[in-house]
Amino acid sequence: MLSLVLLWRRTQKYEVLPTNTAASRIFEVKDACLIALLVLSLLLNAILGIGWAFTPLPQQFPEASYSPAQQAIEYKQLKFHRGLADDIPIYERRRSPEVDAAWEELYAYAASRTSHSEAVKMANKTWPILGEPGNYVIALDVFHQLHCLDMIRQELFPGKLLLLHNPDISALTSSAVASHGNETRLSRTHLRHCIGAIRQALQCYADTTPVVWQWDAHFQEAIQRDDVVHTCRDFGRIQEWAKERSMGLLPDLSVYIQG
Repeated sequence: MLSLVLLWRRTQKYEVLPTNTAASRIFEVKDACLIALLVLSLLLNAILGIGWAFTPLPQQFPEASYSPAQQAIEYKQLKFHRGLADDIPIYERRRSPEVDAAWEELYAYAASRTSHSEAVKMANKTWPILGEPGNYVIALDVFHQLHCLDMIRQELFPGKLLLLHNPDISALTSSAVASHGNETRLSRTHLRHCIGAIRQALQCYADTTPVVWQWDAHFQEAIQRDDVVHTCRDFGRIQEWAKERSMGLLPDLSVYIQG
C-alpha cells in the first residue's frame, strides 16, 4: 500500500501545471523583444562592418595646421631612384640647360594667392596683396625647400649663373646672390639658410619607409637599397594647385596695408 502511495506522489510531481494565460503572454512578449534586439544587433553590426570596409584610410601625414592646399593632397605609391648606374633622373645628371630647366619647373609657381576666408584659417598671418582686396600672398614650403636645394646644387658648379629669368624664382633669389667678377654666387648666409630649411623639412616629415639590404651578385655582399616604394603626396596635383593660383611676380611688399 505504501509503495502505491509513493508511486502516486511521483506521478503527481510531474503533472502539467495549470496554464496562467497572463503570465504566458508576458513570457511571449519578452521572447519576442529578445529576438527583435538580437536581429537589430546583427543588422547594426553588418552596417558598421560594411561602412568600415568602404571607409577610406586616414591620411598618412595628417595636417596639424590648416593649409589652403589641403584640398589638393592625395597619396600614391612611388619607387625611388638610386641615382646610380643607369637609374639617374634628370635632376641628378650633369648640369645642362635641360637639367636646369627641369629643376626650375619644380618650383616655378612658388608665389600663390589665397582668399581671406582661407588666410584666416592658417596658423600664421600673411600679407594682403596690393590692388587685390580680399586676397593674400603665400608660397607652399615645398617650393621653398626645392628652391633651396637647387641653389645648393648650383653652388656646386662655380661660374654658372643662377636662373633669375623666371619672375617667381627671381623673387626668391634676387636678394640672396652676390656677384664675384664674372660669377654670380649664392651668399654664404643664404646657403646656410637653405641647408637649415632642408634639414628641418626632413626631420619634420621624418620618412619612416624602411631602407633594406639585399644580396648583390656582382659585389658578393648585401648592399643598401633605398630605391624602395614610398607612400608619397602626389606632387603633380600640388603643382597644379599652385599653378592655378600663381601670381607671377610677387606684389609690392614695401607698401603698408592696414589689416
